[in-house]
Formats: sequence, C-alpha cells, structure tokens
Amino acid sequence: MDLRELEAFQAVVDAGGIGRAALRLHRAQSSITARIRQLETSLGVALFEREGRVLRLTAAGDALLGYAGRLLDLAEAARAAVRQDGIGGRLRLGAMESVAASRLPLPLAEFHRRHPEVFVPNEN
Repeated sequence: MDLRELEAFQAVVDAGGIGRAALRLHRAQSSITARIRQLETSLGVALFEREGRVLRLTAAGDALLGYAGRLLDLAEAARAAVRQDGIGGRLRLGAMESVAASRLPLPLAEFHRRHPEVFVPNEN
C-alpha cells in the first residue's frame, strides 16, 4: 500500500466514481483503476462492490476510508514539517458560526492564496 494508491482510493470515494476522480487528480481513468486494483491486491480484499459503472464501498473499504484520510493528512504534515522556506503546516481555527460565515471567508481566502502550504486537516 502506498500513498498514491490511498490518494486514488480517497478521490474515488470523494468524487463518487473513477471518472470524476481521474479528472480531479488529472490522471487517466485506467491509472486510477490500476491504483485501486493494486491497493485491493496488497490488502487482499475488495474495497468496492462493482455493479456496472456504479461503485459502492464494501465493509473493508469503509474501514479503510478513515485510515486513508488520516494517513494522507499525516503525509502532508510530514512534508510541511520538513519544509524550511516559509509558513506551512496545519491550520485549526475556532470561531462562532456567525463570525465564520460573515467575517472569515475573505481573510482566509487571502491567507490561503499567500500560504498554500498551510492545510486544513480532514476531520473524519
């Protein structure tokens, strides 16, 4: 199991299919399919039930989903931790809903534009 396989798996789940995941990751559908098959082979389980073009997570796929998100977040945190040239890492921010909706979108968008290395962890 490698990070590219987990990235493909996460993208298929998030996008709702291989075609949309391929577009999201800027890869060919065959590449995404190959990554999913490699992941299934390395784990020894089917991660999706395939009914024509429809994919549904199996119990094993559902179990892997939370781990995949955490592993990908951890890999990104490791990349950010070793970068020496600027602001990077994880951003966690707490605010009341009214403030978050009315006052934070523009400043946060500008912050993200200036510091794309800073990421918001996927809280599953």
